Amino acid sequence: MAVDPALSDLARPIESGQPWPRPACPNCQTGYIGFSSPTETEGYDSASARNHPDFEPEWISGTFLVLGRCENPQCKQAVHGTGDYRVNYARKSYGSENWHQGEHYSSYYTVTHLHPPMLMMPVPLAAPEEVREGIRRASRVLFADAGLAATALRATVERYLTSEGISATRSTGQFRNAHERINEWRDADPNRPPVADLLFAVKWLGNAGTHEDADLTTMEVLD
Repeated sequence: MAVDPALSDLARPIESGQPWPRPACPNCQTGYIGFSSPTETEGYDSASARNHPDFEPEWISGTFLVLGRCENPQCKQAVHGTGDYRVNYARKSYGSENWHQGEHYSSYYTVTHLHPPMLMMPVPLAAPEEVREGIRRASRVLFADAGLAATALRATVERYLTSEGISATRSTGQFRNAHERINEWRDADPNRPPVADLLFAVKWLGNAGTHEDADLTTMEVLD
């Protein structure tokens, strides 16, 4: 199942005045979420700095709220989003309200949380429930904590292997590592190696995400 490309666009700062990405609805999975314009709340330090004689618009920052709704008239699922914003030079949007001393400026919105979460990928109805729940867990923290999302995806691979009859323990009761279990699953069918490579990639990414100094980005997890 392919990752929703709109999530990659949501992982990047979104310039004010530009259309927001339209991810697939997590409820009906047939409609798309359309977002309204964000509502900004400037931070205290940012607002205080406006009195500084050297004030520049790039000093402005704060948080924002944004409301989305599924465009499918049979669904209309509401989605609430939040995150941080900063002001910087405009790249695409130019308007009189964003002009300062001969320069055009825009707000740039960075999403940190969406509720309900956007599913990272469509999950077939035939998928085991424990696998579906694993994808949901990873999706909940995708924007807030990419390392935790990677760890949740790694755990989902192990859940999938268990559902496929690949034992998590040896006859002695000792736990088997994910690498060994993926190898066993791969070797059971000559058509599986390409998929196994993806499972290994998720395993390695999840390993990186568990480290205390992990600096994974949302884009890396989606890739």
